Amino acid sequence: MNRHKHLQPSLEYVPKRCLVGETAKIIYATREEAEVAAKVAEYDHGGKLGVYKCEYGDHWHLTSME
Repeated sequence: MNRHKHLQPSLEYVPKRCLVGETAKIIYATREEAEVAAKVAEYDHGGKLGVYKCEYGDHWHLTSME
């Protein structure tokens, strides 16, 4: 029996994106998911973020409130 497990290289998470104007914005499936992401980003990077429903699809994006 081989006691050593072969580890796979770390895979990078690449979120789905939506083209809004000239910017590829991250897609959040629900308002709640977007609000949590906004709070995490505010904590990590500062600033104030809001959320809005995308006019091009059934999903949400973050926006700067400053």
